[in-house]
Amino acid sequence: MHGGGGGGGAAAPVAVTGAGGFVARNLRAALAARSFRLRSFSRRGLRPLAGERVMPASYSDPEGLGSRLRGCDVLVHLVGAGGRGGPDPGGAGVNAEVTAAVVRAAKSAGIRQVVFLSGLGVSPSNASGYFASKLRAEDLIRGSGLGFTIFRPSFIVGRDDYLTRLLGRQARRGAVVVPGDGRYLLQPVRVSYAVEAIARSFLNGRFLRRTFDLVGPEAVTFEAYVRRFCRGTPARITRVPLEECLRDALNGGRSAPYTLEDLNIFFGGYVGDPSRLDRAMAARPAGGGRRGGAGGGSGGGDDRFQRGGSELHDQRGRRVGRGGDRA
Repeated sequence: MHGGGGGGGAAAPVAVTGAGGFVARNLRAALAARSFRLRSFSRRGLRPLAGERVMPASYSDPEGLGSRLRGCDVLVHLVGAGGRGGPDPGGAGVNAEVTAAVVRAAKSAGIRQVVFLSGLGVSPSNASGYFASKLRAEDLIRGSGLGFTIFRPSFIVGRDDYLTRLLGRQARRGAVVVPGDGRYLLQPVRVSYAVEAIARSFLNGRFLRRTFDLVGPEAVTFEAYVRRFCRGTPARITRVPLEECLRDALNGGRSAPYTLEDLNIFFGGYVGDPSRLDRAMAARPAGGGRRGGAGGGSGGGDDRFQRGGSELHDQRGRRVGRGGDRA
C-alpha cells in the first residue's frame, strides 16, 4: 500500500533520490500537496515538506541506504549527471555506479517498483559517454528483477531548469549563442507534465515494465527555441560556427557557452513520440498500480491527481480523461 493521507489508512511513503534536483523539487511539491508521504534522500540539507522525511544520501553504502528505504515500496530514482564536464564528463560515476548501488539497496529493502529518468538519446548505437552511462543504468534496473518504469526525457523545462539557466546566463551577458545553423531539433517537455507522468507511473499498473519517451507535443529547432526564449529581452542571438563552439567547449572551461555533451545532445536532434505516454496517462488504471491511501480500492490507481474535478489533458491541451476514465 502506498501514498499518504486519505481514507485508506497508513500507507507506505514514496522514496525519492536526488531530492534536491530540479525535477525532484517539483515532484516532491506535487506529491506533498496531494497528501503523499515522502522519504527524500539528498546530499545537501533540504527543508522537509508536509509529510516528508529528508534523509542523508550515501550511495557508497548500499546496505545503509537499504535500511533507510525499508517501508517504502516505490523508489523514484532522480540522481543523475548530465555529462557537463568535470572529472566525470560522461556521468558514468553517477548514472551507472550510483544506480547500481541504488538497485542493490532497493532489492534489500523490498522496493516493488523503481521509476527512473534516463535520456531521449539512449540507444546501444549512441557512443556518447553520457548516453552510454544512462543505458548502463537502464540495463541495471531492467535486470534487477524489480518492477520498473523508465522515462527517456528531452529537456524538461520550467523555472530553474538546466536549459533555462544555460540560456539565461548568456542572455544576461547580452547575447545567446546558436551553434551552427540552429536547425537541429529539440522536443522540450513541461515539468508539470513530467511530474504527473512520474506520479501516474506508480499509480497505474499499465506503466509497469515499460519505457516511454518523455517529450513535448512538438519538435522545434534550437534557433526557434532560443528566439522564443529571448523574446521581450534585449539579448542578441549570435550564430557561431560549430567548430568554434567545439574549441570553446574543449578549452574554455566554465566560460564556454556550451559543454561537449550539450553540443552532442543538440546536434543529435533527438525527438520522440509523445502519443504512447499520452495514451497510458489517459487510460483507466490497470491492476498492479499503487493502491490504498486516498484512492484505495480493488481497481488500482489513486485519485489524488484528479481531485476537485480536475481533468487530465494531453500536452496540446486536449481533454483525454477525468478520474482515470477515457475521454
